[in-house]
Amino acid sequence: MKKTGVFYHDICGKEAYSSLAMGVADGFLGIEKSGLFYNPNVTFFKSRPALEQEIARLHTPQWIDEVKRSQWWQVSLYSIGGVLEATEKVLKGELDNALVIAGVGGHHAHRDSAWGGCYFSVTGLAIPHARELFKAKRFAIVDTDTHHADGVRDIFKDDDDVLHICFCHDYGWEYENGSLTSNDTKFCFSHGSSDETEIENVLREVPERVKRFKPDMLFWICGMDTHQDSYGTRALTEKAYPKLAEIIKDTAEQACDGKLIVKTCCNAPPHATSYALPRIVNCLAELNLYHDE
Repeated sequence: MKKTGVFYHDICGKEAYSSLAMGVADGFLGIEKSGLFYNPNVTFFKSRPALEQEIARLHTPQWIDEVKRSQWWQVSLYSIGGVLEATEKVLKGELDNALVIAGVGGHHAHRDSAWGGCYFSVTGLAIPHARELFKAKRFAIVDTDTHHADGVRDIFKDDDDVLHICFCHDYGWEYENGSLTSNDTKFCFSHGSSDETEIENVLREVPERVKRFKPDMLFWICGMDTHQDSYGTRALTEKAYPKLAEIIKDTAEQACDGKLIVKTCCNAPPHATSYALPRIVNCLAELNLYHDE
């Protein structure tokens, strides 16, 4: 079994960005109700707020001040803080892996702007944090959210020590120059049109690339707006996400000694998040409690 942490603060449920709020609290409650926290290797951590100087590692003072004046400042702090603390505990060896439940997105956040329910680079901020505190160097980010991660790509497009694998669709939005950069460490692939084809696409494009890259840690941005009842590709059922978790976790085991952070903002209805999140934790912790798949 693995030592797995679940990071969440109820502010992330109560103050979640509107289109994400439909499933954030329910996803966490699903984990609670499942009894997973009664297992000694699954631990709940109340997410801490990020510090302003931690956010300033990637974002400009002007943008930080702008978000401060919005209603999304506090929920952003706890969303980022959960990822940073999870990263610390995994790199220290206190945990093998972690699930972080956030109340805002992050992959559309650039250094000085953002859109689409994102304000800061929630996952991206873990990279300079880990480099500064733990001297870690190489990181892989796998993003299975519906949309292209233009912010993450823009921030790290010139950083060859960050492997970014993005599954996305182009809805005709105009992305910033360079956000679609494709090279040896930056890739975009199409989503599948069903559970089966999505799983096939991820299995084909992710494991070997990550293993060859040999990161110090793997991050999975588990966007659930791909769910049939959400607002994105609307292609997947809730049963797809635990199966994707198996692929990503196995990849982390082979590529970076299992060091994996899963970040989700539960952008799907309660019936989907309350089903998927306990099963993702079950997968991370290697508990084998579910036999209904």
